[in-house]
Amino acid sequence: MAKKFVKSYDNFLEVDLINQIENYAQQCSAQTVWGSSHAWEFRVKRFTTPISVLILPDKFSIPIQNQLLKKTSLTWKKNNPPLKSMYYLWPPGGYIGWHDDGKYEFASMIYLNPTWNMEWGGFFIHEDSKGQGFRAEAPAFNKCLINEGGVPHTVSRLTPDAPLRRIILTFGPVLSKVSYRIAAEKKWREWRLKHKMDYVPSQSLNER
Repeated sequence: MAKKFVKSYDNFLEVDLINQIENYAQQCSAQTVWGSSHAWEFRVKRFTTPISVLILPDKFSIPIQNQLLKKTSLTWKKNNPPLKSMYYLWPPGGYIGWHDDGKYEFASMIYLNPTWNMEWGGFFIHEDSKGQGFRAEAPAFNKCLINEGGVPHTVSRLTPDAPLRRIILTFGPVLSKVSYRIAAEKKWREWRLKHKMDYVPSQSLNER
């Protein structure tokens, strides 16, 4: 399996394409085509304020995939391409719990807010693959983050005064071999155990 890493690319998409996607999302704002984080597995959604999700059509997903091929080291088979890109709207209070997207070959995030005040939160946080602790990435405009190999990560909660945090998320192909998916899940369980992610404080007075 690929070595785990997170890479960052600036000025990723043509601004005109971003504007087209933003206009499309605005046009869909009153339509019943939006999904939400409601159906996500609990370890990801936890208690987040619901996050809205819009699946982008091929006229946007394909150019995004082409840029991933052109500007990054990612590759995939023609008969097993990435999933369609999705447009996410994160409201104040929105966040996601620690997870690793381990069943996918990669996940990419492209940030759309023209400006972002770091007081608003919404940081992508991951553990450095070289053992140098945890790192945080601010959602700078048109920056693309590639999470390849199933890196454990989270997104910090947006503050009450934050605007809607807008991103485009693209999941890569599902790992082709069952053995790879089993190995990825094993590494994820080991990571959770190492960081005591499943610890629940006891409510017993005798153990306080």
